Amino acid sequence: MTQQLATQQTQLSASPDPVYDLMQRIVDGGITSESVGVMERLMTLHERNQDKHAEQEFAKAFVQLQNAVQFVKAIREVKNTAGIVMYRFASFSDIMDQIRPFTNQFGFALSFDSVFEDGRTVSVLTISHIAGHSEKRRFAARIGKGPPNCSESQADESADSLAKRVVLCNALNIVIDKSVIADDARLEGDVITKEQADYIRQLIRETKTDTEKFLALAQADSIEKIRTARLDELMGVLERRKKRVECPKATDPDQTW
Repeated sequence: MTQQLATQQTQLSASPDPVYDLMQRIVDGGITSESVGVMERLMTLHERNQDKHAEQEFAKAFVQLQNAVQFVKAIREVKNTAGIVMYRFASFSDIMDQIRPFTNQFGFALSFDSVFEDGRTVSVLTISHIAGHSEKRRFAARIGKGPPNCSESQADESADSLAKRVVLCNALNIVIDKSVIADDARLEGDVITKEQADYIRQLIRETKTDTEKFLALAQADSIEKIRTARLDELMGVLERRKKRVECPKATDPDQTW
């Protein structure tokens, strides 16, 4: 990887620049009082050319980077109180770990800074390329209470992590891939796990829910074919019905079936 970056640097420094060649001829011929002004103007033009070249190299490499990191796997699980996996997500460190080989390959460095503005934490992403050009992206996240039972400092850290994840994904057009099975329909998510299916069956029995009507709501032929995209909604229905069984005086908007 180091050798590859060194090769890129060599290619960039060897890029053709007729202004530089003209400056070199003036230097070789000897600097005079008459040529000083010319050299100053040529130096300004040379710097502009270098900046333009660096910007072009950045744009070309950035397209390659975006094509290489289109999807990032969500590998962290969030479970409910029963220990059932409700959904998966990708943390900031997970995203960085998965894209770092590609940022290195195409000569990019990413750095982050955080500022607070109007009750929000703003993550500032600086994308620097080996050619010398850099660009910034920003995203502001509201500072809420954070995860349950967390301190104010942890809530701040949670908002900062969210802002960094979003600004990074927005900048590189990254889609978080939550699928596990290759033939899953992306919009519907994975089919639920065996443990999730068993837990749903248990709740159906406990709440005396009509299985046929439940599957119609789930838009699935069987409990095993329920998709995770609908799991939160379905679990909410069953858990509300369970509370109805445990406390008959409670209201249940789903009790008609």
